[in-house]
Amino acid sequence: MHPRVFFIAMLQDLDTERESAFFRIFQEYFDLERDVGRQHDSANYSLDRLYPLAALAGNPERGMRLVHIAGTKGKGTTAYLTGALISASGHKCGVFSSPHLDTVRERFQIDGELATYDELEGIAIPLCEKLREADLHPSLFEIFTVLALQLFRQKEVEYAVLETGIGGRLDATNYPEKKALTIITPLSYDHTALLGSDIRQIALEKSGILRAGTPLVLARQPYPAAEKTVLECAAKLGAEVFRSDGTSAPDWLPRNSAPYLHENLQSAWKAVELLGVTPRQETFRMPRLRARFETLREEPPVILDAAHNGDSARRLAEAVAECYPGRHFVCILGSVPGKDVAGIVEGLKGMDAEFILTNPETPRGSALPELEAAARKAGLNIREVMPVIKSRGDLPQDMPLIFTGSFFTALIGEELF
Repeated sequence: MHPRVFFIAMLQDLDTERESAFFRIFQEYFDLERDVGRQHDSANYSLDRLYPLAALAGNPERGMRLVHIAGTKGKGTTAYLTGALISASGHKCGVFSSPHLDTVRERFQIDGELATYDELEGIAIPLCEKLREADLHPSLFEIFTVLALQLFRQKEVEYAVLETGIGGRLDATNYPEKKALTIITPLSYDHTALLGSDIRQIALEKSGILRAGTPLVLARQPYPAAEKTVLECAAKLGAEVFRSDGTSAPDWLPRNSAPYLHENLQSAWKAVELLGVTPRQETFRMPRLRARFETLREEPPVILDAAHNGDSARRLAEAVAECYPGRHFVCILGSVPGKDVAGIVEGLKGMDAEFILTNPETPRGSALPELEAAARKAGLNIREVMPVIKSRGDLPQDMPLIFTGSFFTALIGEELF
C-alpha cells in the first residue's frame, strides 16, 4: 500500500515582481545557465572563485553533513528523494538543486518547503555587498551555491544534499572538502562540449566529487567503461563503493512510476542506510518530481518527462511500454540547440507512438529544423509539425499524451494541463 503522497503546491500564483527583484540583486554577475555565449567556454569553470567567496560568507559548508550527488540522469530525483528520506527520519535536511522551472525558490528547500524571498534576500543582499567590497566577481550559480549553504546553516539543518550543476570536478557544489557521502547516478552523454565526448572522460569529471575515505553510492551504470573509470577513481582515493542496485527499498513511489524512478529510490535508500538514519513511512512526504515520468492526468494519461539525451529517451520508451502495455500514445517532442537530437529520436523509435514535433520557447533558439530532419531520417511516425502549441485544442483530445525532449517541452504540457 502506498503512503499518502504530498506534492509541493503548483506555483500558479508566482510572484513575478519579487522574482525579478531578487534577480536584480545579482545583475552584475554573469549567469552561465542563461548566457549561451559563455556556457561552453571551459575557462568559466573553475573552483578558484569559490574559495574566497566561501571564506567571505564564513565557510557555511562547515557544521553540517554534506551529501553530494553527480550524474547524467536521475541526480535531481535522487537528491529530492534523499532529502525527503532524511527528513522522514526526523533530521532537518536542506536540498540545493538546479535548474529551477518556475521560481528560483525551488533551488533552496528545507524539509520539502521552498525558501521564502525574504529568507533568500536577507542573505543575498549583505553577501553581494561584501562581494563588491572585496572586488570578487563569481558567477551566479557560484553565489547560489554559497547562499544555499548559508541558508542551511542559518536554519540549523543537520544534513545538506547538493546536486551538481554540470560535471562534478569543477562544479561549484564541489568546493567543500569534507563530505559525509557521495552518490553517482547513471552516466551518459550530455554537455559534451564541456565534459568531452568520451564516456570515460565524462566519468572522470563526475568522479571529481569523490573524497578520500568518503563512501560512494554508485547506481547501475549503462556504460561499462564509465563504471570502470568511477571504480578506479574510488580505489585511488580509498573511497568504499556501495552499489545501489539490489538495495531493498520500500515501495513508497506513486502508482505507475517508471522503473528508473525506483532505481533512484534505491540510491537514496542506500544513502540513508549509510548515513545511519531510519525514515518512517508515516512522516515521508513524497516530493513532486516535476517532468520525471510525471502523470498530470490518469485517463487518458498525460505524462511529462524531460528526457533530453539518447539514453534517457530510450529508458522513457521502455517505461511507457512497461507501465502502459498496449497503449498507443501521441508524443509531443521538442528539443533545444546543443542537445543530441539524433540520439533522442533514436531512443524514442521503440515507443508505440505518433509524434507531434514542436518548438519549446527558450533563450537558446530553435532546434525544430534539426529535430524534424532527424525524425524523418529515423522514420518516426510524424503526425504533425506544430511550431507553436497554443491550447489543448491543438492536440488530440482522447489519446494518451507524452511531452518530452526537454524540460521546456514538459512545461508546455504543464501549462496546458
